[in-house]
Amino acid sequence: MQGRRISLRSATPRRSLALLSLLLVTAAGCAGDRSHVEKNLMANRDQQRRDGVNEYYLVGFPDVLEIEVAGRDEFCGKAAVGADGRVFLRNGQGIRVEGHTVAEITRDLAERTGMSASDIRVRVVEHQSQQIFLMGEVVGWQRTIAYQGQETVLDVLQRVGGITPGAAPNDVYVVRSHLVDGQRPEVFRVDLDAIVLKRDTSTNIRVMPFDQIHVGESREARFIKCFPRWFQPMCRALCGTRRATKDGKGIAKRGEARSQASAPPGAPTAPIIPPEPTPVEDTPAPDRRLP
Repeated sequence: MQGRRISLRSATPRRSLALLSLLLVTAAGCAGDRSHVEKNLMANRDQQRRDGVNEYYLVGFPDVLEIEVAGRDEFCGKAAVGADGRVFLRNGQGIRVEGHTVAEITRDLAERTGMSASDIRVRVVEHQSQQIFLMGEVVGWQRTIAYQGQETVLDVLQRVGGITPGAAPNDVYVVRSHLVDGQRPEVFRVDLDAIVLKRDTSTNIRVMPFDQIHVGESREARFIKCFPRWFQPMCRALCGTRRATKDGKGIAKRGEARSQASAPPGAPTAPIIPPEPTPVEDTPAPDRRLP
C-alpha cells in the first residue's frame, strides 16, 4: 500500500498543528550553541597562525611579483611569472623564480645587485598559480579560490566569509587528492566546534594546493526544504537562520564538525612544512633585438 504525501494545504488543522510542533522541536534543537560558534568563527583571528604562510609560499606561473630594491629603479616594479618560470626585470635580465620562496628570490637579487637583503623587498601580489576548491555550504557558494600558502582551514573559511546558516555542524572535511605526487587520497575531518569554542586546534590542519574543503548541509536545512516555499521563511525564522545569498551579506557564520581522532585540549596548530631549499638559476636575458 502506497503512502500519501501530507502537505500543509491538504492537512487537517490537527495534522498541521502536529507538523508545526515537530518543526518547533527541530528549531529548538538546532539553536543550541550555534550563536557561540557563529560569533567566534569570524572573530577568532590569530596572526600567529599565519606566521610563515607567505614566507614558504612557492612561486609559480602565472603569479605576479612586486620587487622593490632601494636606490635601484631598474630592478623595481611588478612582473608576472612566465610559462618558462621566469620574471624579467626592467633591465631585461631574466630570473627563474618558479618553485622558489620570496626569501630565496630576495637572496638571489641581493647577489645580483651587490646590496643587502634588508634593502630588497619581494612579495606576491597576485596568487594565480594554485587553487583551493570550496564545496557545499560556504558563503558565496561553491567556487575556486587562490591558494595563498599553508593557511589553516579556519583561516581559509574566515578569508571567504564563513559558512552558511544551513551548514552541517558535523560534516566539515578536507579532501587531499594527491594527484601531483601519485599518492593515495586523504580525507581529514575538521572539528570546528573544538577549534572555535574550546581552542583545541589539533584538527585545524593546514591546506595544501588543490585541496577540497567540503561543508555539508545540516539536517534542519534539509528538513526546511520539505515545506512549501512560501512557508520556508517562517521555518528559517524559527530556526534562527536566514537564506544564504551569493554575496553572503547578512549571513550568520556557523560551523561544527567531529574529528576521527580525539586530541588533548589545547593541542597546537599543525606547523608549516618548510619546502626544501633549491638554488635560483641564473638565466641570461633573451635577445630582444629585431633581426
